[in-house]
Amino acid sequence: MSIGQRIALAVGLPVVVGLSIVAYGAAQLNKPVEISAPQDFYVSPKMSLNTAINQLESRSVITSPTVARLFARLVAWQTDRVIQRGTVTIEPGMKQFLVIMGLFSRRNLQTVTVTFQEGITLRKYAEIAAEKIGCDKGEFLHIAYSDSLRKARGITTATIEGYLMPNTYEFYKKTPAHEVLDKLLDEQDNFWESAVTTGTTKLDRRQTLTLASIVEAETPTDDEKPRVAGVYWNRFKIGMKLEADPTVQYVFDIKNPNRTSRRLLYADLEIESPFNTYKYTGLPPAPINSPGRAAIKAALSPEANSYYYFVAKLDGTNTHTFTRTGAEHQQAVALFRARRRAGKIDI
Repeated sequence: MSIGQRIALAVGLPVVVGLSIVAYGAAQLNKPVEISAPQDFYVSPKMSLNTAINQLESRSVITSPTVARLFARLVAWQTDRVIQRGTVTIEPGMKQFLVIMGLFSRRNLQTVTVTFQEGITLRKYAEIAAEKIGCDKGEFLHIAYSDSLRKARGITTATIEGYLMPNTYEFYKKTPAHEVLDKLLDEQDNFWESAVTTGTTKLDRRQTLTLASIVEAETPTDDEKPRVAGVYWNRFKIGMKLEADPTVQYVFDIKNPNRTSRRLLYADLEIESPFNTYKYTGLPPAPINSPGRAAIKAALSPEANSYYYFVAKLDGTNTHTFTRTGAEHQQAVALFRARRRAGKIDI
């Protein structure tokens, strides 16, 4: 072999090998995804590029992880981006290189706006999260009731009931339950840090949230919440039973999870539970729902008044008649009952 032939071989062989490698990589990346139905792939906040490729390989979306990693690093270098947090939908027949490029593009990410209303319970949170976000309801409740979550958050009650903040949020579709819960808990933590500085009571956070949850259940009217809180604060201070219907309703709902809530009967007031404020003095051991900002502020700073009783007006205003004495209260109750009978209203 002549010197010229040797030089040509030395130069040409790497080129041929290189072109072959490129051709192989291009062929792999151009393969369609072999899935029969669309798949949602969630990129968590801490997921690395290698982890994403590994998970796509485990789902049989990526056939050559080595080629995929090299291509992904090239895309990252060319676009000066990292993979984007959120959910990417992978369609059947989609080219593998498009799947990888989709990891870096925010245009493919699906977000949902979700509202968690004031006064709802953990189970309702789980239902809304499952319906709107795509969380697994069972996983949501399992984490919500777990000891590890409460310990990590310094929550001393038996569950995290009352510690999730009602609000309107934006989530990526298919956000895992633990991330949704963290966001809801963080929201209340941040609010509490600023709100607690203005409080006038000596109640701790658990007690405040418990009182706030009762207030939230009693009235939907924000302007009225401090007055309702004032009534219960007055009772609490003198050792009078709170006799709050929502606490008994909470017990009824727990004991009868598959039954629709109904108007309380006198027999229900005898339910044996520390949450039954008709049987036990003081605040219940924990919140009965998730109070909103107005209710928490009201519990932190109840209105200074001399009321010990209140009853709904049933006049369409969603407000109550407040009274100082038992006799005045009975008069207001008589009017309440007369209006309910006249209007056939079932409260």
